[in-house]
Amino acid sequence: MDKNGFDTSCSGTLIPTLGARKAFLPDKLPPQGVDLNSILPILSRATQAVGELKGIGRTIPNPLLLIRPLQRREAVSSSGMEGTYTTLSDLLMYEAGASIPDRQAENREVLNYVRALETAIADLGDLPISARLIKRAHKVLLDNVARHRGAKIEAGEFKRDQNWIGGTGTIETARFIPAPPEQTPQAIDDLAAFINRTNRENSSPLIDAAYVHYQFEAIHPFGDGNGRVGRMLIAVMLIENETLPQPLLYMSPWLEKNKDLYIDLMFDVSKNGNWVPWVEFFLTAVAESAEETIRVAQKIQDLQRDYRERFQTARRSALMLRIIDLAFERPVRTVSDIADELGVTYAGASNNIKELVRHGVAEEINWAYPKLIRFPGVMEAMKIE
Repeated sequence: MDKNGFDTSCSGTLIPTLGARKAFLPDKLPPQGVDLNSILPILSRATQAVGELKGIGRTIPNPLLLIRPLQRREAVSSSGMEGTYTTLSDLLMYEAGASIPDRQAENREVLNYVRALETAIADLGDLPISARLIKRAHKVLLDNVARHRGAKIEAGEFKRDQNWIGGTGTIETARFIPAPPEQTPQAIDDLAAFINRTNRENSSPLIDAAYVHYQFEAIHPFGDGNGRVGRMLIAVMLIENETLPQPLLYMSPWLEKNKDLYIDLMFDVSKNGNWVPWVEFFLTAVAESAEETIRVAQKIQDLQRDYRERFQTARRSALMLRIIDLAFERPVRTVSDIADELGVTYAGASNNIKELVRHGVAEEINWAYPKLIRFPGVMEAMKIE
């Protein structure tokens, strides 16, 4: 990027870097002189949808019924945008212990995303959103990944070399060159200062999330994994600022469907300072993702109610209902896992599972070792297939 069309309307500073090119360092947040009046209708819709989602999160007896499948769907979509492909069904089977030969490395990496997100959320108990928290999540994300997927990058550390985005593989053809390594630590500290500022109660947390997500991607602080860390940061922010009590909002499936526009609008912020279209797009993603999650929650609750009504009779084992509840938390399991979770014998668990298989609620995956038990109705309700 020499100037590559960037001029005085861009939202940052151009800094000389490799090959007589110029890198882009975004201005500190918040952006100045941005009139957001036109986005008030979509802000209202997004705020209402997130409020409804927050209410659902408080009324579900076990929020893990939603959180676990949503996190895994998020991991698959977010990783897919970066070139790591698997399916939610394969991911769940891999997590349950099955070997998926064609996608073993991919499933490991996508499961890292789930663990990195869980790590960041757990760290909120001790840390503010900061360089340290972000680095810890990145370290988990890139733990033991294949060489071509970032292992040559130092996991958990900011970039040491200039990175770039787009083009034909060289900096001379790059579409966008983010902040140089020397400016990256301070840029992230400035971003954390904005997130943790004392007067943020006067701002919309959703608009703040739009600003922060753009800013993180413009800085691009790591050699690899920036998109995934930036998207998980959205969920972390909304928990930290108490917009949501649990990690229930995940936008990557929606963003994946609109990937080109997603990238173009962020680039337009950098190049031309066009914040309004980006914020409007981001809020639309929030609204539609929250509304979709509400629909999924209703389907899960309806199916769980149906199953309990079908099997809650005097002739049924109480253990069967407990197995059904476990299925909604994680719909692919081994018999041993179910027995251990419930503190019963393998035979006791197996006999009840056979009854659920007979009724079409569960199915056996005999090609896997150890044998897996899958609950297809639950997976369908969660949009896992």
